[in-house]
Amino acid sequence: MKDFLLYASVVILFLVCLLVVLIILMQRPSANAGMGSALGGGAAESVFGGESANVLSKLTTTLTVLLFLLSFGLYLGFVGRASKTTSALTPATTAATPAAPAKVDPAAKAPVTAPATPAASTTPAAPVTPAAKAPATPAAPATPVPAK
Repeated sequence: MKDFLLYASVVILFLVCLLVVLIILMQRPSANAGMGSALGGGAAESVFGGESANVLSKLTTTLTVLLFLLSFGLYLGFVGRASKTTSALTPATTAATPAAPAKVDPAAKAPVTAPATPAASTTPAAPVTPAAKAPATPAAPATPVPAK
């Protein structure tokens, strides 16, 4: 639902951008300029009345403020959505534990590699297995047995 609201706000922001551009183009800095004169003379005056400059400037201000508020709100929404990942600046919640060494299975066989040249050897190489070390037990000292 949150994603839907974010993307719906993006569409609204796009429409507000278009309205701001159109309203700015409708304003006339002089008597024979602007979109109103391009559309047939007094199009802005016929729509908004005689005080169209005042209405258009208020509408421009309102839409521009709405544009900036929507932009900032969308920025916060998308940053909040992306902040679910951990940052380097936030402290880690779990203590770092050293990785356990990988266990080697002595019964596992290494893959047999083919000799570099076929004439070098016709028998396959023996698989390499780690040598199993037996725990060394010290020999008990020899004690003389008393004779009876």
